[in-house]
Amino acid sequence: MLKQRLITAAILIPLVIFGILNLQTANLQWFVALVSVLAAWEWFAIIGIHDITKRLTWVLGLCLLATLILTYLPLGFVLFIASLLWLMAAMIILKYGHQGLPSQLAALFRQTRFGVASAVTLIALFWVAIIALHQTALGPQQLLYVMVSVWLADTGGYFAGKKWGKTALAAAVSPNKTWQGVWGALALTTVWAMIAYSIDIAGAMSLIAWIGLTLVTVGMSIVGDLFESLFKRSYNVKDSGNLLPGHGGILDRIDSLISAVPIFVAGLMLLGSL
Repeated sequence: MLKQRLITAAILIPLVIFGILNLQTANLQWFVALVSVLAAWEWFAIIGIHDITKRLTWVLGLCLLATLILTYLPLGFVLFIASLLWLMAAMIILKYGHQGLPSQLAALFRQTRFGVASAVTLIALFWVAIIALHQTALGPQQLLYVMVSVWLADTGGYFAGKKWGKTALAAAVSPNKTWQGVWGALALTTVWAMIAYSIDIAGAMSLIAWIGLTLVTVGMSIVGDLFESLFKRSYNVKDSGNLLPGHGGILDRIDSLISAVPIFVAGLMLLGSL
């Protein structure tokens, strides 16, 4: 398993870095569209949509929604909606992370319509946020920065949790995650934020604002991971798929980014750096 993970990462990470830093936004958006469609395809499978025609219909709906948002809606409004939705998700995690969802909310998560609406809306907002960020002056570097921040948060959280983890973060959602892991994730990404700031990735932002935005983004990346876990637990699914050897599905790899990227871009706009 570890060998598969390393081989897959060794192939994909250089490709992702090259694409972000070298492709024009008009070309990168096709790759983003492919990743978004594959993630949505897996999400639809999790919530029990196995009919290919129905899945294709909702995938087309995702593409249409993302296109309409990019074409007609102001970015500020889009980011406000994304931030509001992820704030609501964070409140659900914080309130019911240990005791489990109450019966009415659990029933909502098991409703196909709610699952489809969640998948289409959240992935479309993620798609739009990436395109909006990438086409700015520092967009490619900052997009890569967000991705590395989430990867480092995952790494720091894993090792800190393994070494010191005692206090469960959300036992009813993801029993292996601990608050000590969260602190490890935040500590490692703080160091990364200072390194990135020193090479001018932050643009005109102050160091305090840059670190603060990074920590909020990382915190919301954890919410994204746990939110996907809520759906998987609701449907008794372990992995979103098996497309990536050793890593599970596409959705399992980007669930944290689905929440992190829109929050990061919203923070940049709020702080006047977008």
